[in-house]
Amino acid sequence: MKSIEEHREKVKEIADLAFANAVNNMDLSSMVNSYPSSWDKDLYKKFIEKVHEGFKIAQNLLIEEIQYYQTLLKNTIQELKQFRRDRDKKSEEITKSNIAIIKQRLSTFHHIADGIAWQLIGGEIHIARRFHIGEQESKNLDSSNIKHAISVVNQINKNPLDFALISDLTNFVQIGDVIAKSNGRIGIMELKEGSVNEQISDFFEQMKKEDKEITEDVLKAEFDDKTIKQVKRMQRQKMRADRATEVINNDEGTEPVSGGKITVSTPTIPTEGYHQEILALKDKLDTKIWAYTVIEKCLHLGMYRDKGILMAGAAIEATIKRETENYIMVDWLSITDNLSQPIFAKPFDPEFILDILTGKIKIILGLNLDRLIEVFNELGIETRWLSTKETAKIKKQETRKGMIVVNNRGITMKVPHLKGSEMILGGGIISKILYDNINPSNMALTLLTLYPETK
Repeated sequence: MKSIEEHREKVKEIADLAFANAVNNMDLSSMVNSYPSSWDKDLYKKFIEKVHEGFKIAQNLLIEEIQYYQTLLKNTIQELKQFRRDRDKKSEEITKSNIAIIKQRLSTFHHIADGIAWQLIGGEIHIARRFHIGEQESKNLDSSNIKHAISVVNQINKNPLDFALISDLTNFVQIGDVIAKSNGRIGIMELKEGSVNEQISDFFEQMKKEDKEITEDVLKAEFDDKTIKQVKRMQRQKMRADRATEVINNDEGTEPVSGGKITVSTPTIPTEGYHQEILALKDKLDTKIWAYTVIEKCLHLGMYRDKGILMAGAAIEATIKRETENYIMVDWLSITDNLSQPIFAKPFDPEFILDILTGKIKIILGLNLDRLIEVFNELGIETRWLSTKETAKIKKQETRKGMIVVNNRGITMKVPHLKGSEMILGGGIISKILYDNINPSNMALTLLTLYPETK
């Protein structure tokens, strides 16, 4: 396995290409206080070309690194199985540690790809959620499939103003094989090889041309039972891609998985976060091995380096346990596996980001849910714990898969102007507080503005 120094250099190289290629290769000193869209047409065009140039090189390097670590992971898991058969406890523990390192490095590279996708969609979390359908299986870059995907994106990427990203390089893009941006619009592509897939694709085109509905009788007249299953699978994939594209480009449409109608709401108040508090802790690490603060009486934030990492989390958990039994704790490095704003979009120095991603600095967050409930109530959202019985009943609902449950209880909220309607506290809100670094109070105020008064 590559050393930590080699890994850090590779992450830095790819991240610089993905997020700073234009800045590093153009003189933009006179444009720092203006938006790219307001620049001279030729300058803006060159800027986009340089951005895409970095994306394209970064994508090729990501393919190499992800394939390397996926192969290494597969081989290391086999070694672990052998050590277990041999009852070699020492080697087993070392190998388990190596597997954890490999998995985290894979998550880091996937997170860089997430950062590229994030830029393509304009940094809109509601769009990112349209791409994510909750599938849990890992994305292995199969040699034949990846070769086909590479050939397709390379063809698209010949145009300096276009860019296509292979979906399997990312964590959150779970619809389509390729996400592409051209002429300012996002598109999703499904890549299918083989004679059967070509036959099915031709069938879809013909049905669309003739404006015919694809019914069960039509399928049985055209295909055998095995192929019908493939037709339905491809039809479902195509439908999800079409729905996601509609919402992405129009801010309204049909939810890709559930099929419900959605309209994207825009908050009417500015987003306020605690990035400055994070940076203040970072400054303290210049002279200390740990630093700690509490935000709005409910969010505990600890930062550690060197020997301080050995105590990371333990001190915060001990503190928060004295306050309540109802809390959530996360290692902030888990942002690489979370559907949220990527760490590369944060207003942090690149070296600080590298320190977090490579384990030189560890950040632990602890959220006191009892005090979070107090914050929401003080701001006008009637919030309370559900009983264990109420929680069990609500958990059975298909739409409640993302609800937050701690000690067998969930949390319900009532927005004042939505009479008779309750919202269940879900992972999306918690994610915005812990990973998007939005102040809990601002999150409550945002919820109030997202739901205009109904008449």
